[in-house]
Order: sequence, then structure tokens, then C-alpha cells
Amino acid sequence: MLPILGPIGILVLIGYAMGRYSSGLDTRTLSTVVVMVAAPALIFSSLTSMQIAPQAVATISGAAALCLVISAALAALVLTLTGGSLRSFLPVLMMPNSGNMGLPLVMLAFGDTGKELAAAYFVVVALAQHSIGMSIYAGSFRVGVLLRQPLIYSVLLVVLVLATGIEVPAVVANTAEMTGGMMIPAMLLLLGTSLARLRVADLRSAVFLAVGRLGIGVVSAFCVIWSLDLEGLPAGVVFLMATMPTAIVIHVFSERFGRDPERVVGVVVVSTLLTFACLPGLTWIALRMAALPT
Repeated sequence: MLPILGPIGILVLIGYAMGRYSSGLDTRTLSTVVVMVAAPALIFSSLTSMQIAPQAVATISGAAALCLVISAALAALVLTLTGGSLRSFLPVLMMPNSGNMGLPLVMLAFGDTGKELAAAYFVVVALAQHSIGMSIYAGSFRVGVLLRQPLIYSVLLVVLVLATGIEVPAVVANTAEMTGGMMIPAMLLLLGTSLARLRVADLRSAVFLAVGRLGIGVVSAFCVIWSLDLEGLPAGVVFLMATMPTAIVIHVFSERFGRDPERVVGVVVVSTLLTFACLPGLTWIALRMAALPT
């Protein structure tokens, strides 16, 4: 497991160390570059140069959407039974951190082919986070916010290229590949820096919700893999992407709209640490699903 998990841990620790200093990493600027430039470039580069069938990408995208639907249903059930606030904690239990942790983990575990599938999964989750997730906290659906996400236009360009068979000019392809290549290390550094600066306010609630996020992720992954009859690499990718911890961007939304930000940030921290502790087991299961050596 060391070649897979080692680089992730090292980059997160570097980000954590930088986050301990006030003059360290400028997370606002770096996160803006990731969201506005690197992520769309990675999606465009991965999906226009993919070596897998478009049908596989469509299947993974559908699997991502179905995982979110199942996670939302399970989260609503858990919160209703425990008296938790749907407005505050539904996105916490529903939305996985498929970017900061999921993409690097899949790439290291499954290589470039896995990265292409993970990119398709990530697009669905990222768009859901900035539309459904933000809308839950805001109390209304904001189309304008969604239309300002560069990921949408990146996906539209990918569809145009694949549908028409247009050959992407070498200068565009190389630029997208270089720009997208910085996304994964940048996300891991941002994750480590965020962990250094976030604080847990309610540990008991954070542990409960963090365990719930992991459990819901595992259950939704198995349900989707079984219902879509996935096997091999797609099954392994779906399992890893679905079982990631609560997305850091959810804390940003909760703070922006005043929805229990102190408790939400605690869940983000504990959920991330819990998933790190479980990464060897989660990765082993995914490798077994993909029938790769463990």
C-alpha cells in the first residue's frame, strides 16, 4: 500500500506544516486556481484523450449520480431518526470529498485509466456540490452560481469533441495536460492546510456524523456496484470515490449561509482523519474489486 498511500500522506503533511504558519500557503488564491483553471483543464485533458470507451465514462457518471441519490436518502433517514437538522447536515453526509482525496487516491491506485474514470465521477459530484449542496444551505436554487462554474463549460467542450470527432490541436491538448497536472498535488496541499486551520467544536457530534458519512458512502457504493452490475476497474473506482470523507467545500457553504459552521467544520476534520485511518482497508477492498494485486 505504501506506493499508493505514501504520496498522499506526504503531500497532506506538507500542506499541514505550511498551514501552521500565518505566512504559509495562500489557500484562497490556490483554491481559486484549482477551481477556475486546473480542475476544468484536468477534466478536458482526461476525457478528450481517454483510452476507454465513452460508454464506460457514461456509466461512471451515472454511478456517481446514483451514489449521491442513495446517500441523500440514507442521510435524510439518519438525520430524521436522530433529530438532526437537514438544512445543516444533509450535505455533510451526502457529499464526498472526491476531489482532494478521491482523485489522487484513484490515480495512484489505478493509474491513468482510473484517473479518467475518476474524472468523470468527480465532475458529477463537483457540480452537485455547487448546485444542490449550496442550494440546501442557501434555501433556494441559484442557477447563476452554477453557470459560473468553469467545470460546466469544460464538460460541454468534451461533449463537443467526442460527438464531432474534432481533433484537439496539440497546443491546446498539451496546455490542458500541463495545467490539469497541477490539480492533484494542489488539492492535497490544500487539504493539509485546511486540516491545520480548522478546529473541532463538538467532538461527539463530529464523530457520529463522520462515522455516518463513511457508513453511508460504503453502503451507497455497494448498492450502486450491485445495481449497475459493475465489476473490475469501474467497481474499484466507484467504491473509492463514494467512500471519501465530507467535502471541505461544504464547510465553506455552511459558513457563508450561517448553518452550524462550527459543527460542520468539526465533521470535516474528524471525517477526514477517520477516512485516512481507514484508507488501507478501503484501498485493499477497491483493489480486490478491480482484481489487481494487493
